[in-house]
Amino acid sequence: MLYVYAICDSPHTLAVRGLQGAELAVTGDRGVFAVWSEHPHLRMEADETALWEHERVVESLLEEGAVLPMRFGSLVPDREALSEMLRERREEFEHGLDRVRGAVEIGVRALVPREPAEVGAVPSDADRPGTAYMLARLNGEKRSAAIAARIHEPLAALARASTPRRSSLAGSGNTAYLVDRDDVDPFRAAVEHLDETLGEATVVCTGPWPPYSFTPEESSR
Repeated sequence: MLYVYAICDSPHTLAVRGLQGAELAVTGDRGVFAVWSEHPHLRMEADETALWEHERVVESLLEEGAVLPMRFGSLVPDREALSEMLRERREEFEHGLDRVRGAVEIGVRALVPREPAEVGAVPSDADRPGTAYMLARLNGEKRSAAIAARIHEPLAALARASTPRRSSLAGSGNTAYLVDRDDVDPFRAAVEHLDETLGEATVVCTGPWPPYSFTPEESSR
């Protein structure tokens, strides 16, 4: 069984090891290569150690050139199947590598506190069908959308692309931005400026990360 870490644009030789200390290998040609390790028996458990081993390989590749990280747990049966995947998806991978070359991912989260009117408008049996509650919730959603637009517009101007990310926090906006390496510092400064001046939300960023949110698989979801 082969565990695939990423697709990259050159046959990098890496000093790091893969999952469970496995040696890394490379398959591919003409600017599309897969980095993998072989495991006779591999139990996929997304624990902290395994996730870090995966991330360490991907981040090492990011230092060398364009990289499309594979999702944790990406397995193929053997080298023949891996080579077939590279042949069938060559055009897709070439386009994806061109898209992320020279760029990194930065995550931006905006926490918008709820207004007192939204908190107080709790539906009850005496307020059927909960008109006040629904109006307060609608107004809250409109307010959050307006604030999100004020945050997104200046950041999008500094990025190649952006995409929403899932968030488990209510009242939060979570977006991934694909940012040129040379623009990382100006992008961070723009986030700090928004956080200091907006007043209606707390704005923070994380990264830079490998462009997980901008791989072909993620972009098509």
